Amino acid sequence: MRDLPAILLHAGLGLGPLLACQTEVRSAEVAEIPVGDSTGAAAPDTSSGAPADDGPEVRFDVPPSDDSSTAAGDGTCASFTAMGEVVSKPADIIVVVDNSPSMVDETNAVQANLNAFSQQIIDAGIDTRVLLMTAYPNPDAAPSIDTGVCIDPPLGGGGCPLEDDNQPYFAHMQQIIGSEHALAKILSTHDNWAPMMRTNSVKHIIVVSDDDSYVSAADFHAQFVALDPTYAGYFFHGIVSMTDCPASGAIGAQYLALAEMTGGVIGDLCQQEFQPTFDVLSTAVTEGTALACAWAMPEAPEGKVIDPTSIEIVLELDGVTSSPPRVEGPEACVDGQAGWYFDDPEAPTTLVSCPATCAAVSAAGVAELDIDVGCAMVPAG
Repeated sequence: MRDLPAILLHAGLGLGPLLACQTEVRSAEVAEIPVGDSTGAAAPDTSSGAPADDGPEVRFDVPPSDDSSTAAGDGTCASFTAMGEVVSKPADIIVVVDNSPSMVDETNAVQANLNAFSQQIIDAGIDTRVLLMTAYPNPDAAPSIDTGVCIDPPLGGGGCPLEDDNQPYFAHMQQIIGSEHALAKILSTHDNWAPMMRTNSVKHIIVVSDDDSYVSAADFHAQFVALDPTYAGYFFHGIVSMTDCPASGAIGAQYLALAEMTGGVIGDLCQQEFQPTFDVLSTAVTEGTALACAWAMPEAPEGKVIDPTSIEIVLELDGVTSSPPRVEGPEACVDGQAGWYFDDPEAPTTLVSCPATCAAVSAAGVAELDIDVGCAMVPAG
């Protein structure tokens, strides 16, 4: 019985279980309040033709009440609470597999494990896309020397051994990867695979190789992040040689450095036991996918229109409740201070958290969001 692979699980991936809350509007708790001043006084009688005093058209501080009736007439407003959607970010995963002649066992292991690997992530509620960058099998080569890879369903599309795309969830970019070329190929083929990357996703790179990279860890990191600002915060993982062993062409020193730099996971290729390594990788991808930091505007009860200036949010992060204030926009966010803003102040569709609030949400194991709407205006009939 072979020893299990040595796994390096670096800091930065230890989040707790993620809670995905479905967007819904709870049964509204409403209070029918005549439009008037902030004391709740009734609107002045204008039946005599006298002009009304200037004052707010809508009360912004309507408290919930035990009256569960729905506001039904002009000049009334309803308060209600929507449960915002707090979900984990999508994960876009780039898997690069070395096709050098010494990689027969390793490429077979990728074929055998990639379906289970991706399914574990999907089962955790993560919206996942996988890009595989490696050569297809060579139909003229004997299996004992063929280092091509093709993925069967459910991840692949069922066209093995010559075609396995299953868009948009899985794409195979036909690319021969030389023994030292994995990082270089990621950079040089960016225009080909970039359309599969989503702006709101967490990016993960997994390299399987029995050699080292001729592109240094520092150079790759700088060039990769420069390709697109949304790539910042990516994780690098690898199944590479940690020692000079019979299965190794060279110790994967640059891959080890990248994993250390980005908080990734390394599985020791020398151990040649791949399934436990893929299990650890799937956990790392799941736990490294932080909670999203922007939330859709709630829907008003039927017949109502939300007054955006009345909205407040209440976050519960790991059991601690807070109400970050609304600020005018991203430029009004202050370092280290909680806050949020509308994506478009004139026609908001999304509530966006400031960096400090986003950091707190991303670090939470469990998060809940209530969006309190103090006044839902009834359109004039």
